[in-house]
Amino acid sequence: MLPRFEQELAHFKRSIDSLKNDKSSAQGKVFKPFTNAEVKLKDVKSDFTVQRGAQVFNDTTAAITAWAKELVGLKGVRLDMQQQRLKGTSLRFSANKPVKVLVGFFNTKAAGFLGAPDLEHDASANDFGQSEIKIANALAIGGMPPVNIHSYSFNAGTHTLTLAKGACLILGFINEEEPMRLYDAGVGLPEAKRDIDWLFE
Repeated sequence: MLPRFEQELAHFKRSIDSLKNDKSSAQGKVFKPFTNAEVKLKDVKSDFTVQRGAQVFNDTTAAITAWAKELVGLKGVRLDMQQQRLKGTSLRFSANKPVKVLVGFFNTKAAGFLGAPDLEHDASANDFGQSEIKIANALAIGGMPPVNIHSYSFNAGTHTLTLAKGACLILGFINEEEPMRLYDAGVGLPEAKRDIDWLFE
């Protein structure tokens, strides 16, 4: 396993490359929405589509107000926030092809919210390729902190995504081969306040 600083450097270089690519092709660039992968969910009560006004939890009225363009139309899993805080998140699903699960972590250290994967304190924090922020400030939900997206990769088959206690979002499933560019969407943030900390995660 690479030392922590080498992992951070590798991530930083990929992030810089992503920014360079964005800058060189920003003029007239059209962002293609992610395509929902075909999966079968087990014991899921309800879902939501990423769009304005969509409620993301079963037990709150918190709703989406803005989103990164790639996310529009994604089918997310609507869970109970209180249950996440008390018991964590467990999601069983099956897929015929390798997929990525897009998980949204609220950008806050406040109690009740699940912390993002952290290799510095958890050696298993990249077992599914989830340690990097894929899209920072990707989603805005009324009355809640901004949301950063990480992705968890799974091979074809039946799996259980298990997350620790704390509120987070299951924003959908996309095919493993679908590219994800690393960048800060800045959703819900004024230009002057956009943070570049994601480059060093």
